[in-house]
Amino acid sequence: MSQKILSIVVAGIEYNNKWLFIKRERGDYQKKWALVGGKMHFDETIKESILREIKEETGLEVEWVGIKSILNEKLKEKNSGETTQHFIIILCLTKANSDEVKETEEGELCWFTKQKIRNNENEIIPSDYHMMTNLIMKESLNQIVEVELLEKEDELSLGLFEEY
Repeated sequence: MSQKILSIVVAGIEYNNKWLFIKRERGDYQKKWALVGGKMHFDETIKESILREIKEETGLEVEWVGIKSILNEKLKEKNSGETTQHFIIILCLTKANSDEVKETEEGELCWFTKQKIRNNENEIIPSDYHMMTNLIMKESLNQIVEVELLEKEDELSLGLFEEY
């Protein structure tokens, strides 16, 4: 178990009332739909980091809109309650100029309507689903959120999603 807190950037990427998701092939949360993003690099700004991640994972050049929320997310083992991973997630909002994405080794890409997001809740990482429905789709910016994801074997569930 790592005792480090990782700084992560993720983005709501919007194009014509659709939102881009990635089904990860590597790393954590494989085979679940997720928001595009990843780890910040040393000496990057938040904007530089998310624009780099989006370009690497999708091939898209996007327009920066702003920071939607900052989340303190902990992944806990469901039975013991032990924290196994800890992230500070910066949720960004961006707009794409095209829906033509480039598949990469990171995973499958798909544009979701709001209805498709709701219909696929169980196929989306629980915290990403709540980031999309409770934060990105709201008008306000700059919310702070505490999140706990509970993990038991290969199952993930949301334990806490508390906005300040």
